[in-house]
Amino acid sequence: MVDVPFQQPKDLTHRQNRLLALAGVFQAAQLTHMTAMTGLGRINDSGNFYFEQLIKASLNIRPTQSTHERSLKTLDFFHEINDLMLGLKNLEDSIHTPFNKRTIRKIPKMPVAKLPTSYALSLLQLEKKVYQNPEYVKIITQTQEKILKQLSFFDQNYMHPSIIANLAQAYLDTAAQIEPRILVRGSADAFKDNQHTNRIRASLFTGLQMAHLWRQVGGRSIQLVLGKYKLVRDLHTIARTQFQLLEK
Repeated sequence: MVDVPFQQPKDLTHRQNRLLALAGVFQAAQLTHMTAMTGLGRINDSGNFYFEQLIKASLNIRPTQSTHERSLKTLDFFHEINDLMLGLKNLEDSIHTPFNKRTIRKIPKMPVAKLPTSYALSLLQLEKKVYQNPEYVKIITQTQEKILKQLSFFDQNYMHPSIIANLAQAYLDTAAQIEPRILVRGSADAFKDNQHTNRIRASLFTGLQMAHLWRQVGGRSIQLVLGKYKLVRDLHTIARTQFQLLEK
């Protein structure tokens, strides 16, 4: 758990709300990268905390929403902005390499430092294809319902291996069936362990769900191409707001 929980701002603009959903995608991408490169044994309490928050949110993001996009709030699925701080930081870092049309349409080869960005952008692409397939939507919904019923048997432990395995299987049965697949780079030895690979796939599943939330609140790929400076401005505004609240 992080040391200092951030307080909530009174109001977020629609664009800032959308930014938080995008940060969730980048948080899932960063956790995927961390797990693949270092293994479960080296993921600290902070990493586990951020992963747990994504799992909780992903179980409650529904494939269809009757709510208008401007009334749906990312923080409806989280306790506070601090739950997404890893994603906000990763998103800020990724913007130093500008988004462009080539990046959105086709993920270029990237060095290890840029892998989380490639995973995030791939998830944004895959989400639309997944949710256009009724069978995949059914699988996701059934998995959510199954896990929510199981939680009482696992003492509300969202990190239980059985829950992670169910999320991993949902990813395998949906997004992993679509070409081009996300190819995760990491330790060859670690990939031989089922718990390790389940954690990676479960992380990708939460990223897929956050990508769906991003689209539900008005997220579109063109915003990443043309709205980079707006993203930076909103990131800095949210950061300033948090520190101002802490000083009160």
